[in-house]
Amino acid sequence: MTSNIRVAVIGAGMMGKNHLKTYKTLNGVELVGVYDISSEACKAAAESFGIKAFATMEEAAAAVDAVSIVTTSVTHADVGLFFLNKGIHCLMEKPLATTEAQCKQLIAAAEKNNVTLLVGHIEQFNPAVEQMHRILSDTSKICSLSARRMSAASGRITDVDVAMDLMIHDVEVIQSLVKSPVINVEASAVKTAKSPQGKDYITALLEFENGATADITASRITQARVRTLSVTTDTNYIDMDFINQSINVHSQGRMPFVNQDEIPDWMHYGLKGSVEQLFIPTNQPLQAELNHFTNCIRGTETPRITGQAALEALKVVWKIEERLGFFCAGQDSLNLAAE
Repeated sequence: MTSNIRVAVIGAGMMGKNHLKTYKTLNGVELVGVYDISSEACKAAAESFGIKAFATMEEAAAAVDAVSIVTTSVTHADVGLFFLNKGIHCLMEKPLATTEAQCKQLIAAAEKNNVTLLVGHIEQFNPAVEQMHRILSDTSKICSLSARRMSAASGRITDVDVAMDLMIHDVEVIQSLVKSPVINVEASAVKTAKSPQGKDYITALLEFENGATADITASRITQARVRTLSVTTDTNYIDMDFINQSINVHSQGRMPFVNQDEIPDWMHYGLKGSVEQLFIPTNQPLQAELNHFTNCIRGTETPRITGQAALEALKVVWKIEERLGFFCAGQDSLNLAAE
């Protein structure tokens, strides 16, 4: 594809507007229009960005090569299948869909129509996560991981629990780092007056087939914004901050004394420690994600977050919800092993 890629955004809410704004900055992309079930919201967004307000999805499909689907989670399957089956490339905001059957339908439709399906797990485009992948691509063996994603209550998302809202980000990132099937899941929740079912503060423990473990906590009742991930390997300890896009690598080894008699009394064990703070060029993850999406359409890159990868993260979240006794939305199977 040598000409501009014609795109539209389906959904004119807050995140939809972020997609519209970002597409406007990309080279080789023509932002054609927007569609929303609310004609007023659609018209307002179209006027703000100087684009067309599509009256129907059919009208949008006839005018574009690709879409970002930024609608409510329960509509993802219907909207995604509509565009995929018309040969339109799709960036689907997470979650991919709300049931395993729907996810598989979307994956199959993308394959059948030979179009790109990228799932919007945006943390994969955080430069700190990108650097973490590089660090862990050597011979280091991951022993354990610990993730914290905490914030106060938000009115933006209220229809799902904190595992589906926030924890799913860390589940997907951790699975991509460990590269081993999850074989066991345990979970507990904090019950408060504001959240008597415990749906706003959850801690999960994952066990992987290769022996690694991960503990993940997500909260919507914590009066501070925290987004961190730490990794213990057989050679070092790495802590990462998603917000600051920073990484510190902690290492420890023997002091280089030739003669043990030279070791001071206060350091008789002869260990030394070091902390390396990595320089990471910052970026705007959404811009990087949409650039990646258009490059996948051009065939110069392959999707970082495939439909299958997104489904594997959902399987873990559904298992967490099952452990806590929450209602789970119709998954066909809770088999955690990759297919």
